[in-house]
Amino acid sequence: MHSVTTWAVAIIVLAFHIWACYRRPRYWYLGGIVPAIWLILLAFLGLHGLIHPAQDWPMLVFPTVILLLLWLKGHETAKKKEIARMKARDLS
Repeated sequence: MHSVTTWAVAIIVLAFHIWACYRRPRYWYLGGIVPAIWLILLAFLGLHGLIHPAQDWPMLVFPTVILLLLWLKGHETAKKKEIARMKARDLS
């Protein structure tokens, strides 16, 4: 049951992160919520000695990079859509 709950929470957080990343450029900060929480969690775990950077570096690096790349890709896509929307409005 514990693993089912963990997977459900992970899927919900990932869905929120993807949704937040593709918001309008005006709301660029929404996509940074999940990476910020992740970095705070890593700092908390590191300060309490629950992770060891020499051994746990894949757990530290890969999710962080994936979350940040999702944010960047979503922001770029939203920016392109906003520019296309502005061009369409200017032409009409």
